[in-house]
Amino acid sequence: MWRTFASLFVAVAVAMLGIGIIAPILPLYADTFGASGVTIGFVFAAFSISRALLGPWVGRFSDRIGRKRILLVGLGAFSAISVLYVVAGSIWELAAFRFLQGAASVMVTPIAQAYVGDITPVGREGRTINLLYAAMFFGVALGPLLGGQLSALWSYHVAFGAMGGLSFVALLLVWRTVPSDHGRRATEEKKEPELVPLPRILKRPAVKGIVAYFATRGFWRQGFSAFYPLFAVSLIGWSEAEVGTVLSAYFFAGGLLQIPFGYLADRFKRFPQILIGSVGAPLLLTLIPFVRTTWEVVLVMFAMGALSAFSRASVLAIRTELGRTHGMATLAGLHGSSFALGQMVGPMAFGAVSDAFGVGAVFPFGSVLGLVGSGLVVYWLRHWRGSVANPGA
Repeated sequence: MWRTFASLFVAVAVAMLGIGIIAPILPLYADTFGASGVTIGFVFAAFSISRALLGPWVGRFSDRIGRKRILLVGLGAFSAISVLYVVAGSIWELAAFRFLQGAASVMVTPIAQAYVGDITPVGREGRTINLLYAAMFFGVALGPLLGGQLSALWSYHVAFGAMGGLSFVALLLVWRTVPSDHGRRATEEKKEPELVPLPRILKRPAVKGIVAYFATRGFWRQGFSAFYPLFAVSLIGWSEAEVGTVLSAYFFAGGLLQIPFGYLADRFKRFPQILIGSVGAPLLLTLIPFVRTTWEVVLVMFAMGALSAFSRASVLAIRTELGRTHGMATLAGLHGSSFALGQMVGPMAFGAVSDAFGVGAVFPFGSVLGLVGSGLVVYWLRHWRGSVANPGA
């Protein structure tokens, strides 16, 4: 188990490092095409449109045939599509490449999470799945730092090439070290009951809470990532490297704290942890327009990442428990799809607010929407706790 997990841990970290590289530069690269705020939001949203459309179905397919083959296809496609950013000739080509890369990413992170869920012992859901999430966050945290430095020293194109190369390294790691599981799953299908139908899954209060949590997180986080670089560069005069440092702070907090918070999710009641983290993180977003030095913003972003990790650890533990009866990759796909839906709508909504009221107005807007989402999460998870005996919740 642990050899497989270690391989997935490294492969996912490397893949997410590649994804994170373009976080501080994509809005600036899109701006070179003369794009408006709404159009830049659409470029960010294109990645998430394909994820939102395909997530549950790819997950469902993986629950039928296994994980490794889908992981390999996704990593290969991700690597190849990364290079296409270099040859983009218009803002619409850039959006098209983002759409294709989103489709490839659906076959990577949710499927890796499902593989880990398959080998997770009962009672260790929080610590195990959050260990993988720590790898993801460390990768994404280092990515903006690397992307900002590569762009500052050389060019945007060098950063795009690095993204493709790192994805290919992750492909080689999975191919050589992760055991094939399609034969095992074919045998298990004959012994296990049929998976719960997707429409019935979507009616469960706990699943609604998970979907609301990740959809609203995707909304304000991706909106922030899309427009903070423009705010920092145009209004404060920062460089791409400074922007990369700020964006990385959130993910470093997740990488450092996801594992200990996973232990807390296994040992203590999860609902209070979800409540505190899901409310606290978007509240801090309101401070962003008022802090201007790099380290002040880094401190706020680190605190925001810590609170998000605190709530996310328990949500992931609940998702892993439900996955044993609802389909591990099905729920991971729904999680990814809902997060992508928020990522899709968030940048376009932030873009409209930016065009109408200025880029500084996007941060309180994102905070309000994040708090509305937290209210929905609390409502549905309380309903689930009241309807099912679940002392760990």
